[in-house]
Amino acid sequence: MKKFRVIVLLLFTGLFAKAQFIDTLQNVINRKGTFSFSFTSHNSFITNYTADIFGFAVGVTFGKKLTIGGGFNSLNSLITKKKIIDEDTIKENLSFAYFSYFIQYTKSITKHWKLYLTPFCIGLGGSSYQYTYKGVSVTENSRTVVPFEPSVEIDYNFNKFIGLYTQVGYRLMLISNPAIPENFNSPIYSYGIALYPFELYAAIFPRTKLAHMIEDN
Repeated sequence: MKKFRVIVLLLFTGLFAKAQFIDTLQNVINRKGTFSFSFTSHNSFITNYTADIFGFAVGVTFGKKLTIGGGFNSLNSLITKKKIIDEDTIKENLSFAYFSYFIQYTKSITKHWKLYLTPFCIGLGGSSYQYTYKGVSVTENSRTVVPFEPSVEIDYNFNKFIGLYTQVGYRLMLISNPAIPENFNSPIYSYGIALYPFELYAAIFPRTKLAHMIEDN
């Protein structure tokens, strides 16, 4: 029931964000895009195991509101299972990695508060088990997977260089790996300190080409 409520909440968020996109898309898409880059990390679960997903995202932001981009994400937690080969017992490590493509809408609530809605974030990658036996690395049960990860994030920025953030969402496997019994469907969440090193670079070196790509018009 809790999982159902989370899905319904995210669906309503997606519908709201879609309406916002329709209202603002005409105004922002014709504006010159600015460069964005961020490291990403969020907590989740794979079956009953804690699963930290780490990656990065690169995008183009139009009119300080609409960001379109992509990135790469991979499992950063060690999740293992036992495997018996002949009379030897070894451990297999779970591998989960994917490219992601997203559309994000940004809304400034106040001078310090910002809301980020990501109703569309779809991935393409794979999952498998990997192990090493007698010096030979082996990958087995490798299949293509397609995760869908809508999310909502709220930031409190002390200034343009540093702030705090909280993100919640859900990972729904549109295509899962039938050879791996683990459940990858899971809430996703993260929180912490938000750092904006590219904004700092643009402030220190305002006349460089990279600074002009970073700074909004």
